[in-house]
Amino acid sequence: MIPPWVPSPRPLRVVEVAACPWPTTQGTQVHLRGLVRALTRRGHDVHLVTYHFGEDLPDEGATVHRIPPVPGYRKLRAGPSIAKPLLDGLLLARLAQVVHKTRPDVLHVHNYEAPWAGYAVRALSGVPVVYTAHNLMIDELDRYLQGRLLRAGARGLAGWLDRRVPRMADRCVALSDAALPALIELGVSADRLSSLPPAVHLEDLGDEPPSAALSAPLVLYAGNPDRYQDLGLLFAAMVLVRRHRPDAVLRVVSGADLGPAQAQARGLGLGEGVVFRRTSSWAEVRAEIVQARVAALPRGLCRGAPIKRLNFAGLARPMVACEGSAHGMGDDAGLRVPDGDVSGFAVALLRLLEDPSLAGRMGTAARASILRDSTWQHRVERLESEFVRAIDACSARGSTVDAGPS
Repeated sequence: MIPPWVPSPRPLRVVEVAACPWPTTQGTQVHLRGLVRALTRRGHDVHLVTYHFGEDLPDEGATVHRIPPVPGYRKLRAGPSIAKPLLDGLLLARLAQVVHKTRPDVLHVHNYEAPWAGYAVRALSGVPVVYTAHNLMIDELDRYLQGRLLRAGARGLAGWLDRRVPRMADRCVALSDAALPALIELGVSADRLSSLPPAVHLEDLGDEPPSAALSAPLVLYAGNPDRYQDLGLLFAAMVLVRRHRPDAVLRVVSGADLGPAQAQARGLGLGEGVVFRRTSSWAEVRAEIVQARVAALPRGLCRGAPIKRLNFAGLARPMVACEGSAHGMGDDAGLRVPDGDVSGFAVALLRLLEDPSLAGRMGTAARASILRDSTWQHRVERLESEFVRAIDACSARGSTVDAGPS
């Protein structure tokens, strides 16, 4: 039974700012949809400023303000694009209009483009800005590009963004404790920094799924196939797994184009040992997850928080995870492997594939931890407190924080 939502004692008008298509089934947008739903259920007036398009999914109670249509631009995937400066300029203009009209209490900005719009509008309006650090650019940006010079330039830009964006916020919220030391080293004051891991809504998990012990020897990866996800490690590990368990199959599920991942799997000789499926809804992804005996998290360095880990655990699937993705995963919910360790990943997958009883116990423990600690009804008050702290600090000093050193 889902417990009732309790109204917030201090209803706020919150403007969420996201420089991306919305809504979609990708990680950042899934997190944003969850928190918007939680905030509106607590009685807050939530507005969202975003790009001009998204998928056919519920708006979760927010009033959505979109930029004007940009003909020909329908890219759902994250990553650099020559159209981004235009899109983000339109986002800034739309945000300024929304703030002038709605007079919000706080701006909540995400990732690395929306904060610039938020900081510019803060300078004009005095509305405090809370920044959620979904990741660090230095961990990802260059992996979208090809060529030594381009990647070197991307690393330089990423380092500059990491030094500037987080410390300009009135409050900075990381999605995992793993990011806190790096953010402090980058110049974010510890007294303006906290962590708030992502969460799930109980109704999205649905009825208790069948035990992983009853599933076929299927390994599942569900998420985007970008290079920083280290799918090559998973493919190479499955080649080793199938030498011992020829009936073991990997299924890769994503809403994004899987062509490059398919080519990579073929190049590693995985052949019939992998099946790719493109999905368009959470219902389809959920149905895939509950068929698997084991879920895979092959990504190494990750200072964000993989939303897929919550989905796997909430649906009672044990995980094999590289250390970089395993923060927040209990020792009884899966097996950890050193980053980049192909043979270790294969051994861990085999252990769970060949021991259905262990897989079932770990899956049950994983779901219990999510129900106990990681629902939005547990987390939303902490997010509200970040908003209130930013608002109160701004009111106390009569102006926003200094934008930080150059």
